Amino acid sequence: MEDVYIVDYRRIPFSRARPRDPEKDVYNDLRMDKMLSELIRHSVSETKINPAEIEDVITGCAFQAGENWTYGGRHPVLLADLPVSVPAMSLDRACSSSLNATGIGALEIMAGKAGIIISGGMEHMTHVPLGVDNQFIKPNMELMANPKYSKFNMNVSYNMGLTAEKLAKLRNISRDEMDEYSYNSHKRAAKAYEDGFMKGEIMPVTVNGNTITSDLGIRKDTTLEQIKSLKPAYSEDGIITAANSSSLNDGASMVMLMSGKKLKEYGLKPMARIVDFAAAGVDPTIMGEGPVPATKKVLERNNLKPEDIDYWEINEAFAVVVLNAVHAFNLDLNRVNIHGGGLSIGHPLGATGARIAGTLARTLEDKKGDLGIATLCVGGGQGYSMLLERV
Repeated sequence: MEDVYIVDYRRIPFSRARPRDPEKDVYNDLRMDKMLSELIRHSVSETKINPAEIEDVITGCAFQAGENWTYGGRHPVLLADLPVSVPAMSLDRACSSSLNATGIGALEIMAGKAGIIISGGMEHMTHVPLGVDNQFIKPNMELMANPKYSKFNMNVSYNMGLTAEKLAKLRNISRDEMDEYSYNSHKRAAKAYEDGFMKGEIMPVTVNGNTITSDLGIRKDTTLEQIKSLKPAYSEDGIITAANSSSLNDGASMVMLMSGKKLKEYGLKPMARIVDFAAAGVDPTIMGEGPVPATKKVLERNNLKPEDIDYWEINEAFAVVVLNAVHAFNLDLNRVNIHGGGLSIGHPLGATGARIAGTLARTLEDKKGDLGIATLCVGGGQGYSMLLERV
């Protein structure tokens, strides 16, 4: 089996999506397939590879409708001016789509079927909004109405906030713990920019004469008191609020993968080696549980324990998702999402997986850690995890 390496990673700053007020979204006049193509173009230029040697471009996106439709993955390839010989595909595993795209690309290289793969993801949540009440999404009414499927309680399963409420209650995770975690996410993300860490992964975007150089959801001046003052967002007596949930965002991200042979051929320095990855299914009414069984698969297959992992990127879809995994594996929060996460940076569904893989690779290099895990929960009741090793 061939080794596979992440050799480049880049993303655009994540904006705040405004589906009810589009003109307030700084990316309202942009398409994310175009932004993904610009990332690809930038990566090809930086690495100086022959673009004809790219053997697949794999795009993850959760809501592949409207302008998020990629024409079988071809839009980013054509917009990036890659040779027409470069094939493409797109996939949807909801929030883990671009991490899954990275896993599929890694599989192609591991099997000896490819030498260079570009994997990434995108989402424009102003133009193609989240939720089952928009024009692009038609839920399966049989799942909701037929008593045979009542065990899935789709009224909860289709509502991510209600799944978070249920998980918090089931695991006895308090609002105070979630609010404090959310506060620290903003502080960590703000510090990551102040320290210059984020500059290494951001491709600035100029739109309507303004250049965006940082994520727009980070509230560096927020206080814990402000966060605690917010009302429940999904249930009158609930504990999930806008502050301990990720926001709606637009964004694009990508990683370039290479085999060891191609790495030597181009003389590039690898960021990290992809060791393993796994998906797992869970009860859809507690979809935030997904990272736990997916990560257990990866750890067990590689004879590892949670304490063997130096750094973790656990997507902050909700604070409860991270805290649930932290409790399950008895993790040190000083090694989890140390540069912030979805609560502060943002969570443009299809773009997040490649972001957390790329950020984790950079963190391992920066902190001289050996092993890291990137993991996400997935709407519908799944989890996806990837194990990285610093080279």
